[in-house]
Amino acid sequence: MTTKVLHRDRASGKPYRLESRAFYLGAHDIDPEPVMQEIEAKMVQEFADEREELLRMLREFEAKKEQVRRERPEAETVWTRVKKDLGDTPPPSLHALLMVLFACSALAIDTLFLSPSMDILNVALPVLQMLAAAGVAMLCTAWFEFSGVLYLRAGKNFAQRVIAVTAAGIGACCLIAWGLLRGFELKFAAALAGNPLGEFLGAHPVLAAIFFIFVTLGTPIIGAMALLNAWNEASQAFLWRTVRKRFEHLRTAEVEVARKVQSASEALDHFDRRKEAVCREAKAVFNQYYARGRQTGARKETLASVVRKSALGGMCAVPLAFLAPFAFVPALVALPLTVGIGLFTYFNHRRHHPDHDRYLAQENTRFAVIPDAPRAEHLPTPTPRLLSKGDPE
Repeated sequence: MTTKVLHRDRASGKPYRLESRAFYLGAHDIDPEPVMQEIEAKMVQEFADEREELLRMLREFEAKKEQVRRERPEAETVWTRVKKDLGDTPPPSLHALLMVLFACSALAIDTLFLSPSMDILNVALPVLQMLAAAGVAMLCTAWFEFSGVLYLRAGKNFAQRVIAVTAAGIGACCLIAWGLLRGFELKFAAALAGNPLGEFLGAHPVLAAIFFIFVTLGTPIIGAMALLNAWNEASQAFLWRTVRKRFEHLRTAEVEVARKVQSASEALDHFDRRKEAVCREAKAVFNQYYARGRQTGARKETLASVVRKSALGGMCAVPLAFLAPFAFVPALVALPLTVGIGLFTYFNHRRHHPDHDRYLAQENTRFAVIPDAPRAEHLPTPTPRLLSKGDPE
């Protein structure tokens, strides 16, 4: 039978085994009733704490089940609507990535086209021209991007749509003027340098204006449209995955929490029967070892055993004398003697006042002597006898 640490002693606070305590009481013929009452009270307290813990877990599972039950219909409705709009499979993310690359390419092209015209703004260094042109390109792209986002978010709000269209128109007018200015600036620079390009631009002013307006206005608009498309596709993919994950989580949690509630309810239902079984087992173990203690008792450790252990411990301390080379002889005498006296005091005290577990370990042993079984008697072996003529069979 396995032993467990069930209780703690009131005086010392040390844990003890029920079997050792019962054996000790039985060996000293002490009334077990007060100890049994103490054990029962302690077990009732422990079982009450355990029951309260089970009730707390059950209440937590029931609260979580109620929360999941309230949230699941809403999550299912949202998932049904998203699945109807976006489909059963997650939206692809590769197209959104390609749109981002196209937007970056448009910004790079616009930066290359704008950098020579930074001379108008008195920016002469090529590196600064590239940085200024990149800033202007990103600013124009962000302007059209915000205008598009504002227009899409307006929905049926006419005022917000008008504001978004007006902002986009203002940006387009500014870029048209910037494109015409770039064309005239390039024509002027080519004429000063004697470049034939100046004569060509002067001969075809309408075509030159259309080209520079397209280059200046088209790249920010294309970049803004690509970024807006990529943002919409990435948002849809993220929304699809988030809504589906929440719906699947709530659906799984509903089944899991219901199972936990059922398990906690069953554990609570079987708690009282288990408590009674544990109490009966503890009483049976206590009575069994109490009877053994009264019947057999325990033997006291002999003084010779204490002396033998003390002498052995003193001999083990002899090598420590080599740590004191200047006082080897006194240490060789003092160390074993000191260790031996200390061990003798400890073992002798334990011999007279053993704890409950050691007291049970020193139980008297009585060997049952079984008498030898009677030997089977050997009968004499009959002598074989041959028949002759005339003898009756």
